[in-house]
Amino acid sequence: MSMAAACARTPARTMLGALTLAAAGLFAVPAPAAHAQDVDLVCTAAFQFNFTPPLDFTTVDADGVATIASCHSPNNSHPRLLSGQVNGTPGAEAEGCSPAPLRIAGETAIEWNTGRTSHVTFVISTDPTSGDLGLSAHIDRGVMAGDTITAAPVIATQNGLCGLGGVRSLTSNAAALTFTR
Repeated sequence: MSMAAACARTPARTMLGALTLAAAGLFAVPAPAAHAQDVDLVCTAAFQFNFTPPLDFTTVDADGVATIASCHSPNNSHPRLLSGQVNGTPGAEAEGCSPAPLRIAGETAIEWNTGRTSHVTFVISTDPTSGDLGLSAHIDRGVMAGDTITAAPVIATQNGLCGLGGVRSLTSNAAALTFTR
């Protein structure tokens, strides 16, 4: 199917958001080449950020939730970590607008299926001039302390448009997460 045909069949805000996010490289950060022994965990994830009030070239609260699943430890350092949950990002802020230039920054915790926790500091940016393009995340303490997290989305959509009431939320239904030492 041609791009024009796909656009004609897809609601404008979803297609606009998905195309622009893909073009901006949201969460798609080229990671340095890593050897299998450096990759602690590879997982899939679904996440959503909700903005209060709606994001419209302003700075607002950004509350995020995520489900992490289907984890595999290529270097066998964490074979019991199979899934995790992020239940919120208290104090996180978003600025700009989506799809670009958008910046979301904050801290959160991943609660793993084992009952253990990873405390994460993150920046998500679609601004190519920021130096933080994509996802920049670091595990500060807990399970895999010192690891870096990179992500690449499969599907990214937004609810709302800049200049037309603002963006109320961003969602990725399938992302690939890599936890690297």
